[in-house]
Parts: sequence; structure tokens; C-alpha cells
Amino acid sequence: MTKTYTLYIDAYTPGTIPMARLARYMQNLAEMLGHETDVHFDTLREGSTQLVSRIDHEAVPKVAKQLALVRQGEGAPAAMKAKMEIDDLLAGDNATGFIYEGNDEAVKVILFPGVTKPKPTTYGPFNQEGSLDGVLISVGGADETVHIQLQNGNLKYTGIQTNRETARRLAKHMYEPVRLFGTGRWLRDEQGNWVLKSFKVRQDFKVLKSDSLKDVIDQMRGVEGSEWKSMDDPIGALRALRDNGDGLH
Repeated sequence: MTKTYTLYIDAYTPGTIPMARLARYMQNLAEMLGHETDVHFDTLREGSTQLVSRIDHEAVPKVAKQLALVRQGEGAPAAMKAKMEIDDLLAGDNATGFIYEGNDEAVKVILFPGVTKPKPTTYGPFNQEGSLDGVLISVGGADETVHIQLQNGNLKYTGIQTNRETARRLAKHMYEPVRLFGTGRWLRDEQGNWVLKSFKVRQDFKVLKSDSLKDVIDQMRGVEGSEWKSMDDPIGALRALRDNGDGLH
């Protein structure tokens, strides 16, 4: 015997919901249910918008188990992400929703608070003593305050400041991994990510164990939009940058 699970969207009607919006709901519902070859679209039912899916007999216990894990917050990453995205879609539609089993709306399997969920909060900004690690990729500035940039994998730290004397000493280690000590100004955004707004370097820093020139070049070439990819002699160019002038760029 097959079973149905219905996503109840407390917004629109089957005749008014935009096709692109409906497709996003369907895609995320399919991701939540999993077992794609055994899960099928059945119908759109009246009563706001009700997206009905039909589960093949063989997959009924598997899908039920998957939804139970999602409800407990222990589902697969893709399923948990899909649940969050449905909730965000509902919030964007100024709506709430739920998934119910069979034909009884009272048998709610998963609830989506949607527009009623508590609004995320930001924290800060606030100052904190600490350090930043990364490859030194830029030192420059025409006034007494010198601006620095570090590259740490795909993450680039900007908004770093120091004085000219510290900058001169730092510039000798261009394209080398360093650790800067100072005071950072941090903000926690609505998604829970910590964002560095600015960082003021004190007089001290530490040169970390250097990779080979080739490893540094490979890292720089991995940065999207980097001009290092097109250089015929990147190692020669790197040496020239490190050896010429006072290192300020």
C-alpha cells in the first residue's frame, strides 16, 4: 500500500502560487523525503496550497524513518538543509506550514514556524584582543595608517590597520604566512557567522613556518580572479615582489 505526505503551505492557492515558487517548495520537499525513485508528485489540493506526494510501498518505512530523524534534528545534512529552506520560503511568503501524513491534517509530522519563528539577532560589534593568521598579500597606504590584507584559504581579511614602522617590518615577509596580534572588532550576523569589521595590529607579529615558494604560488593561484594563474614565471615574479623596494604596495 502506498502512503502520502502533504506539505501544507498556508499561503496562495493552487491557482495563484507562482510556478517558480511552487518548484522550490517541491524541490525541497523531495530532498526532505529522499528516496527519489520511490517518491512521486501526486496532486495539488485546495485549502491554501497543499502539495501531495505519494510514496511507493517499498519505501514507506524508509521515508517515515527519514522524516522522524529530520523532526528530531538528526537527519542527513541535505534533508536538514531542505527543511530550513522550506521554513525560509514560508517566512518569505508570510506564512506557516506543516507536513501531514495520509488524509488527516491533524497527523502533523513536521511543523514549520515560517513567519512566526523568532527573528535572529546580531551581536556586537565589540572589541576583542586576539590574532589573525594568513598569507600577507597586501601592505599599502599613503598616510600614517597602513592597510594590510591577509589571505587564509578562500577567506580574505581586510580592514587591518597598523603604523608605518610595523608595516615596514611586515613588508619584508610579503607572501609569507604570518600571525598578527592586536585588537579586532567583531560582529555576529543573523546567520550566526562571526564577521571581522576591523583589526588594529599592535607592534608585534610572528612569521609562521613558511611553505615552499611553489606551495605559496599554488595557494595564490587557487584564489578566484587571481592574476597568478596566467603568469609564465610566477615564482620569479614572487621573488621580485619580495626582494624589490620597501615592500609597500
